[in-house]
Amino acid sequence: MVPITGENLSSWVDVMCELVPRFTQGFESQFGYPPGENVLVRATPGAENGEKASLVAAGVSGDLLNFYEQVERLSLPDLDSGFFIHPVAEVVNGEQPTILAGDVSDSIVVFGSDGGGSLFALGASQGNVYNLSGGSLIGDTYETEGHGVKIISRDLWGFLEDLRGELTNSIEHH
Repeated sequence: MVPITGENLSSWVDVMCELVPRFTQGFESQFGYPPGENVLVRATPGAENGEKASLVAAGVSGDLLNFYEQVERLSLPDLDSGFFIHPVAEVVNGEQPTILAGDVSDSIVVFGSDGGGSLFALGASQGNVYNLSGGSLIGDTYETEGHGVKIISRDLWGFLEDLRGELTNSIEHH
């Protein structure tokens, strides 16, 4: 597991801020339609105190807390089926599941989604990033039976690096 630090995250953010405009350059001529809003929005300096308090109150800690100190949101609707890292307000609004039950049991924080309706959640027990699809949302519990939960990364840093790699590969194959 690679912990997210200010330094490695700053480097990741800088690279993503260079890659996103390159990804949309020439998009319309290649695909025949304009790209959606593909953007990484950096966190506003000074605004993080209130957001950090709301994240901590919602049970967010560690790597995800560090991430939101530098990134407000990430929107890549045109990469694969779409990747979205939600803004803090959506993470803490109480509308997402906080418990994973069924084949996998864990406390979770839903921090993103894809364009196909799946959710990305960070597990509290081991720091796994889950892809949730096809389960049932009952109150604050996401229930699965035999399907619906995939571990897509062993930690948040791995998830972010996979996303950077996918964006890079997409640019190289344009």
